[in-house]
Amino acid sequence: MDLTDDIELYRKLKAGDEHAFKVLFQKYYSALCHYGFQLLQDSEMAEEIVQELFVRIWEKRESLTIESSVKHYLFISVKNQCLNQLQHQKIRKKYADKMIESPEQQIDPEQYFMEVELIRRIEKCIESLPPKRQEIFRLSREKGLKYKEIAQELNISIKTVEAQMGLALKYLHDELKEFSNYNLSMLLIFKKSDSSQ
Repeated sequence: MDLTDDIELYRKLKAGDEHAFKVLFQKYYSALCHYGFQLLQDSEMAEEIVQELFVRIWEKRESLTIESSVKHYLFISVKNQCLNQLQHQKIRKKYADKMIESPEQQIDPEQYFMEVELIRRIEKCIESLPPKRQEIFRLSREKGLKYKEIAQELNISIKTVEAQMGLALKYLHDELKEFSNYNLSMLLIFKKSDSSQ
């Protein structure tokens, strides 16, 4: 019943129904904030991420495409943004640690900002992938699933998973050429997964 209700809310939302948007917001807001807090241990940041998600949903409602369940889409979106935030925090901490450990050593701020920009570009590129290709890519790189496991979860062939991953990696490689010599891009995107099992 909930799934049917969500689908109907999603359809009305796409048509510009503000009431449907409000109902969807009220239905999931608290749960999404709690989920974000579990990942970030920061209630204000979690709420900000959830609020920004709903703002984007409303602003892009006409072009919004949700192929999985609405609930799945919302929670995955919050998870991705939280992981992105954690990565930014990790980079900032790494930079601060370097400053503390080597106060006399000159650290190029351009490198720090390059890392932050790279992560933003990576996420933007991933979000621009076709929905199914993006889902396959995230299952592989973010959840660490093997190609066989992805095929089983999505009820598609392993060959399809391999083909979609190949296209996704080629696209990311082309879009991030300027970072081709940057180790972080290799770590985040081109990390090999065992597709043979």
